[in-house]
Amino acid sequence: MKYTLRNSLLITVGLSSLCLLTTPSIAAPAKAAAAKHKHKEGAPLTAATLVTDMRKSVTFIGKSAKAKISTKSKEAVPFWSAIKDTNAALAEMDAGIKSNDGSMVEGLDNLGLSLHQLAASWAVLRTSDEGSQVGRGVISLFKGYDLYLTHYGPSVARKHAGGKLTEEEVALLKAARTQVSGLKEQFVSVQSKLKPKTYQHRFVADTLGLCRQIETVKGNSLNDYCAYIFQYNRLMYTASAYNTLIDIWYPETAQQFGRGSSGRNARPALAFRKSSRGYYSGWDYVALAISSYSDYYEATYCVSSITSEEVSSFESYSESYSEESATEESSEEESSIDEEVSEEDEEGSFIEDVGDGADDEDGDGITDEEDADDDNDGSADESDADDDNDGVADTEDADEDPAADEDEADEDSNDDGIADEGGDEDGGDDGGDDGGDDGGDDGGGSDDDGGE
Repeated sequence: MKYTLRNSLLITVGLSSLCLLTTPSIAAPAKAAAAKHKHKEGAPLTAATLVTDMRKSVTFIGKSAKAKISTKSKEAVPFWSAIKDTNAALAEMDAGIKSNDGSMVEGLDNLGLSLHQLAASWAVLRTSDEGSQVGRGVISLFKGYDLYLTHYGPSVARKHAGGKLTEEEVALLKAARTQVSGLKEQFVSVQSKLKPKTYQHRFVADTLGLCRQIETVKGNSLNDYCAYIFQYNRLMYTASAYNTLIDIWYPETAQQFGRGSSGRNARPALAFRKSSRGYYSGWDYVALAISSYSDYYEATYCVSSITSEEVSSFESYSESYSEESATEESSEEESSIDEEVSEEDEEGSFIEDVGDGADDEDGDGITDEEDADDDNDGSADESDADDDNDGVADTEDADEDPAADEDEADEDSNDDGIADEGGDEDGGDDGGDDGGDDGGDDGGGSDDDGGE
């Protein structure tokens, strides 16, 4: 599968209703079943509202995880630490947005680092946590992050500023490419030493895949620079997350890196962080709204159950989390991190399917074998007249598979971190010197394209 933030970042599963489902009645409906999640449309989104929703998503994740994964578990340290760091990063972003300046980008970087660790750690631990709805919250969190990044991220800010690259930016690009080359060399040297079908091997293979992808961005144009910022950050966030998991879970593998991994308390120096802050000067991104957001309200429906009081309470709870107090052994979670990776999952990114539970494709806490409502619309599969839950009855629907539309509609087809409707899909200069006026007024999006 293609590793992109646009395809739910990497997350390619169908969304479900908020509550654990009970087996519904099998009476045949006269027309297409009404979906439980009715929020297919909503108010235009802003930077502030996206951050608010992401904070609610983290709270939903935490509420879903608390009953299943102990904060005292040694094996769960990467997961709970990432939740704590994610909340802290979102608070940084919130403060930066209120200041309406580039300070927000530091929180956005920290969010990228912690969010990838959260998703990767859950991708492993989830096998010991059947029945949880954590995956739903992760889908929602990444959806908000994806939309924020492609409309308000540093790639968009730099494209909006326009003009040619400065000498400093050319030097930054060169230094970043050198850094990526060194990272790739390090991971290549270790890959052959690792046992196939292990998570360690998957971590290395995934990172190398991102290294190869970013190497395809070779030029020094404005569009190349924007694409490189986006792919570079994604690579470094992922590598940092995997390094942390290796250091904590697989110390022998960390030794094979020659202690080259970032360490549990260290994170990589991000080449573009300092310069990115200046790209927001003169750009009132806070006032820009996104009115074309695809399936955002369906993908993030779970936040509607979370109150602002619950967010405040959980953020205080997560802030008090201490790695040092996590001293209990969990045989079930230890088994998860040591299990063999299935052959079909030996390649590709963990982030792509992080919303899936073990044998639970829709993440509703019910195993696929027992699940009588695969699209989570509240209507049993046998009586459901709207299989893809798009509001169009199957008898009239020309596309009963929503994934087909998703595959055809890549919201960032040139992988520069800028939504297609806000710029040139082919990497042209339409967002250059004039600041990308074709998408500037609504945060980078056009109401006509239907992208995110």
